[in-house]
Amino acid sequence: MRGATTIISSARGPITKRLFSSTPINSSRSPALTLHSVSPLIRPHRTSTSGSSSSLSNSQVTSSTSTLTGVKRETESKPSDFLLWPDFFTPQECRVLLEMALWKLDRVDVARKRTRRGRGSKSGVVTGSKETAGSSTNDMEALQDQFVGGYGFEEGHYDSVIHQYRETLLSSLPPSPTSSPSLSSILTRLYSLLPDLPPPNPDSLPPQGTSTHLLHLAPEGEILGHVDNLQASGSVICGVSLGAERTLRLVRAKGEGEGWDVKLTSGSVYLQRDSIRYGYEHSILHNNHEGSVWDGERLKSGHRISIMIRDAPSQPAKLDE
Repeated sequence: MRGATTIISSARGPITKRLFSSTPINSSRSPALTLHSVSPLIRPHRTSTSGSSSSLSNSQVTSSTSTLTGVKRETESKPSDFLLWPDFFTPQECRVLLEMALWKLDRVDVARKRTRRGRGSKSGVVTGSKETAGSSTNDMEALQDQFVGGYGFEEGHYDSVIHQYRETLLSSLPPSPTSSPSLSSILTRLYSLLPDLPPPNPDSLPPQGTSTHLLHLAPEGEILGHVDNLQASGSVICGVSLGAERTLRLVRAKGEGEGWDVKLTSGSVYLQRDSIRYGYEHSILHNNHEGSVWDGERLKSGHRISIMIRDAPSQPAKLDE
């Protein structure tokens, strides 16, 4: 997460209010969930002053949220400031995006280049093969065959936030065939979610005014709690999850550690803005973390790639002293 930093203060000053659509653009898939939706993918979370943490089970959420005053009555955050589309992309679309991300990441990965030379490099064309896309009963497991190993993971980010990862910026798209779905059409639908941007041009992606970051997290990787660098990005963060399921934890930057756990499934897209973006630290929990257990079962370990889109800051935000 280029430019990420750990910040524990909330934003100060006026924040431009923007409204996201509650349904996917040009999609018949499920409508968006908010942090207050009753869903098996979202649960309130609390970290006590002693450092112990607890995540309510799905059956406890509706009966127990009244005790979490910071979650239930949080005046600084709004439900619409976080939206989750659990199945925004189909398995075939996920494979197209994953192939693109791996192709871009491999081009800047020295260790991976050595491995590819030894085995023979693949074509740089993104295909999204229909024969294999979504062939498994588990979409996440169906994507794991794309990860062939030999990656040069970094042990730690310069600001100690990310561990066991590799990353790059997406500044241009790789070659793509004319077969459906095309990479440009998939990304155009994704970029259309961002507010205050002109309609994306499929022939000119990524669009101006945005920054697109590709992050490959190893099975043992994690991202510690942080608020994204205020100088490097604006009030909107959009995240696509591909591969292994992980838990996104949102915790109030100021307060008693109250917030939410969100289960990020492969093909899901989330948007956080304004009060959630500035007032809550977000993290991706390690697979061995207690928060990685959902409905009594631990999430399966595996590779995960996220596509992170941020808008450019019109004016750097300031924090309370």
